[in-house]
Amino acid sequence: MVHRRELNGQEIVFGNQGDLWLNAMTLFDHETGSIWTQPTGEAILGERTGETLELLPSTLSTWADWKATHPDTLALDVMTVGSGVRLGRLVAVASVDGETVAVPFPDLQDAGAYPTTIAGEPVLFVADQDVDQWAVYSRVIDGEERALELRDGMVFDPATGHRWDPALGSSVDGQAPLDRIPSFSSFAKDFENHFPEGELVDLG
Repeated sequence: MVHRRELNGQEIVFGNQGDLWLNAMTLFDHETGSIWTQPTGEAILGERTGETLELLPSTLSTWADWKATHPDTLALDVMTVGSGVRLGRLVAVASVDGETVAVPFPDLQDAGAYPTTIAGEPVLFVADQDVDQWAVYSRVIDGEERALELRDGMVFDPATGHRWDPALGSSVDGQAPLDRIPSFSSFAKDFENHFPEGELVDLG
């Protein structure tokens, strides 16, 4: 998951605190030493307890699949070993106004798309069925809710015939790009631990 490291107009510098909380990494901020949990971006100990960072859209993908759709990406080249984390073991999570919904990635990839509503926001979970990538977009376009679906490998609006790239949200016929919804990948058990009020969808 990715959070904006700015709070109330102030840029915050973080470090790895070194401990796990509910099986997730914790951070500390250099200014106050407060401890933050990674999944929710919330300070759980110290002066900033209860403050929460803004969640940003993110996804987990293989480097090859990412480069295929984002060829200009630059990355730090370091000597490391593979993490062993595969999307097939994870759930895709979207969050709107504190309400969270998770969809198992294998189910999402099989279905191609899953339209739903989170905290009153019509959204579309979509997975590229050829590569390991997924995203969540708003289904509100020009102020109107749309019944978006995945058709012929593209996000498709049956009402207008417009199409968008599922990985990028960019239009292929001159329309505005789709709005991304804050989202991230998680293990199902970790999702249940950190978002006990969240919904884990069964598409089977």
